[in-house]
Amino acid sequence: MNIDFEFKRPIDVFVTLRTLLAAGMRPSGTDEVAYVIDEDGMFDWQTSAVSGLDEVISKMADRRWIDRVVGITLLFPEVDRGGDFLFHPDRTSISCVISVNPKYLAGSSRFCDIGWYLERLVPLLDQLGLSEIESRDSP
Repeated sequence: MNIDFEFKRPIDVFVTLRTLLAAGMRPSGTDEVAYVIDEDGMFDWQTSAVSGLDEVISKMADRRWIDRVVGITLLFPEVDRGGDFLFHPDRTSISCVISVNPKYLAGSSRFCDIGWYLERLVPLLDQLGLSEIESRDSP
């Protein structure tokens, strides 16, 4: 289950993550933040103390990683649901891989309630130049 967001022009990783966090999103763990800077195509996820979140965001936003995928696991406000937010090398697209306690459609145990996620993310990402959305769910 994932949602791909396309933007009119390259977005800034730092600004985008600050926008999500200002809206109440938070790292996936109470004591740690999970993130990836895909230096070698192996997607070797790392963890850091939550107290180092600012440092992780700065590292992910560093221009030297512009041609690499960077990502972070975030949870939505007031619920234990979230996913991996992956910034692609062109920085004109982000994928939200719904991986943490997915919200399913009422009456279904197989299909994700994509609308629930869109309702929360589109207003935040729209202000950054959102131009296209594509979602996939393969139970």
